[in-house]
Amino acid sequence: MAAKRKTPIKTRNPNLIRGVGKYSRSKVYHKRGLWAIKAKNGGVFPRHDPQPKVTAAVEKPPKFYPADDVKRPLLNKRKPKPTKLRASITPGTVLILLAGRFMGKIVVFLKQLTFGLLLVTGIVFISLYFCLYFPALF
Repeated sequence: MAAKRKTPIKTRNPNLIRGVGKYSRSKVYHKRGLWAIKAKNGGVFPRHDPQPKVTAAVEKPPKFYPADDVKRPLLNKRKPKPTKLRASITPGTVLILLAGRFMGKIVVFLKQLTFGLLLVTGIVFISLYFCLYFPALF
C-alpha cells in the first residue's frame, strides 16, 4: 500500500458537477505541460524501472498470539438452592396453569423434579358442574 500524501492533490480542472470537469482532456494536457515533458524525452513519457517484487511470506504470521488474548472463564457465583414447593401441592393435586402456552388449562400434579420443574399430566376436562358447586375440591 502506498504511503498517504500529507497534502491533497490540487487539480487544474475544477468540477462542474461530480465527475464532469470544466476542461476537456486535450485542454488539461496542454495546461499541465505534458507536451513539453514528452518533447524533452524524445516523444515518449519517461518511465521508471520496475521495482523488484518483494516475495510474500509463504505463511502469514498470526495476528494475535495466545499470550495476548487468553480467555479466562467467568467466575460462577451461583449456589444451587433446593426449590421449595407449597405444602398444599401434593401428588394428585389439580392445578390451573397461569402462564405459558397452556394458560388456564387444568392439570394434575405428579411430582417435582430435582431441578425444580413440576411434572404434570395432560389437560384434565372436569365438568363445569363440579367447578361451580364444589369449589372446595379445586
